[in-house]
Amino acid sequence: MVFIDGSNLYHNLRRIMDEPTKVSIKKLSEFICGHFDLDLIEIRYYNSIPDIEDDKRAYYKHLKFLEDLKKQGMIVNTRKLKKIKKKNIKIEKGIDVMIPVDMVRKTLVENKCECCIIISGDADFIPAMQVLKDCRFEAISSCVKGGHSSELKEGKFRYLILKKDDVEKCLK
Repeated sequence: MVFIDGSNLYHNLRRIMDEPTKVSIKKLSEFICGHFDLDLIEIRYYNSIPDIEDDKRAYYKHLKFLEDLKKQGMIVNTRKLKKIKKKNIKIEKGIDVMIPVDMVRKTLVENKCECCIIISGDADFIPAMQVLKDCRFEAISSCVKGGHSSELKEGKFRYLILKKDDVEKCLK
């Protein structure tokens, strides 16, 4: 199973290409699974939803993107962006908890997979990855070059650093 931190992926893709929305999430997931000689059984995509009051165009564009993922058979999990009024900023809350909880649930509780691939460079997922490893399952991480935490590259887990050439093979 592939678990995608949508915001992390998008912002890392922006660092290497002008239009990250041209990347096919499905092709990217298939590419990563192929690299590790794994069968792809499910893609689970996680992202926050912007507030419609902030930008209606961006809101509907994002909803259409998520609907397109669902039409391709992906499981889409969302949370609303949280506003911090005093600082006038928006932050993603809950996504970084949903992903590892689902990784553990799908592997250890439901026995749906033997290997989880997390597409994110965030080291916050290491504790859940370690739990899976301790239970004799595997967790692999993949991220765009330059966006992968050094902790994820310390040798405890397999990983794949995606280069621009790799990502360009996965365009829509």
